[in-house]
Amino acid sequence: MENTTIEFNEVDYIVPTETFKIEFSYLSKQGFPFVKEFLLKALYISPLSKFELSSFFGFNLRELAAAIEEPISKGEIAYSDEGKLFLTPLAKGYFSSLDDKPMVETPQAKSASVSFELAGFNKVKNQHQNWHSGLRLKVNHEIQSLSEQHARAMFTKHFQQLVQNDELGGFKTHDNSLPSLYSVDKVTSKKTIAHRIKRKFEIDLDNQVKPLDLRQEYVNDEAVVQEILNETDNFRLSNNLNSITSAWDAFEDMSISRFVHDASIDFRSLLAEMVAGSYDKPYELLLGPLYSKQPMTVIESYLKQLKPLKKAQKAKELSWYGANTRYWGMSDGFNTAKVTLINYSNKGKSKNYDLKLYLPCDEHPNIESQAGRAWKHKLGNLEFCEGIRNGLFDGSVEVLVLEGEFAAVSYHLAIPDISPVHVPLGFFTTDQKLVAKIARIADEFLKSSSSNGQPNLIGKL
Repeated sequence: MENTTIEFNEVDYIVPTETFKIEFSYLSKQGFPFVKEFLLKALYISPLSKFELSSFFGFNLRELAAAIEEPISKGEIAYSDEGKLFLTPLAKGYFSSLDDKPMVETPQAKSASVSFELAGFNKVKNQHQNWHSGLRLKVNHEIQSLSEQHARAMFTKHFQQLVQNDELGGFKTHDNSLPSLYSVDKVTSKKTIAHRIKRKFEIDLDNQVKPLDLRQEYVNDEAVVQEILNETDNFRLSNNLNSITSAWDAFEDMSISRFVHDASIDFRSLLAEMVAGSYDKPYELLLGPLYSKQPMTVIESYLKQLKPLKKAQKAKELSWYGANTRYWGMSDGFNTAKVTLINYSNKGKSKNYDLKLYLPCDEHPNIESQAGRAWKHKLGNLEFCEGIRNGLFDGSVEVLVLEGEFAAVSYHLAIPDISPVHVPLGFFTTDQKLVAKIARIADEFLKSSSSNGQPNLIGKL
């Protein structure tokens, strides 16, 4: 258990990536026509006179002259002082051994589509992975302005590796041997796509966050890691325990508070309870934002059991209140979870619930238009979404509640001495008193106003 690490958050980073069309030539060993091959083989064994060659092939002098004209002109065979034909060093190089066929390396033209991300200029897949639900990394503008030159250099440097990884398509080579690069003829930048880097934040039982390591994924990992650190690890969060404590008091919740101290979290006890199960408690512990794997597994297991509503029954609202943090929703896992919740909203032709997602928005003079643009940039699709001011408990708490059924709560703890990103810890409950309390507090928030008298519910974004 001492080497145990716990995954507590997930953040995706999006790197602008350029796709290039690279036209190049490679050297490939090719065989010779039948007559020339045997002519070279015969002379490889021993120099021969024209008469000996004619007898060997059954040629007359005119036929022999036609057979030896091209190899003589190419400097592959020559006459000795004794008048015999012999192989030149050039032609001898076509043979690796006496038993082998003579082969010559000839340039073959080919083109390939290759993508390089613009932070460290590493070769990545050509697949576009959308610009939303992730933090966008800054690019090296000097590299970007000279991207075609860098693409040429990187392609040349890593050609053999690209071939071995089968990233350039098929090659015409003898006996599946590896081709060698002959020339890079033209490099053209075609389009810019998004490359996604998924980062799982892990912490050990002594509150030490596992450092980011991308050495297995990228050749030039240092440049990529540095940009990620600039976007995450070099930011220092402001401690939000006061807001979290207010939520604990409002919910009368003891599920998480007993594990959290001013500058540390008792992960050892938390994990022990999660492993043992909370059978004697009205909740199940959750680790991570509600869209991450462990919470969604718990939530989905309950959604599978929902009984569809009768036609006369009005569908209840499954309300999802986002956390107002820099990192909430910045993962492809968010989109996956949203699709899951939408899929379970119907069962056949029957309705289970209507999904409504409340997105927290920072104060702004034109908050309605500003918030819509900001969230559209972050998430892309704003279907089922409405805006709220700041969020529950200053945006520190994420809630998913279906009144009369269940509630899931995640407290996004900002403890800068532990982690550069929030540590979301929470619970899932079907205890109806607790579900009703959470639903009431969330509903009161929607109906109330902020300190400056503005309604908390902004409306459709």
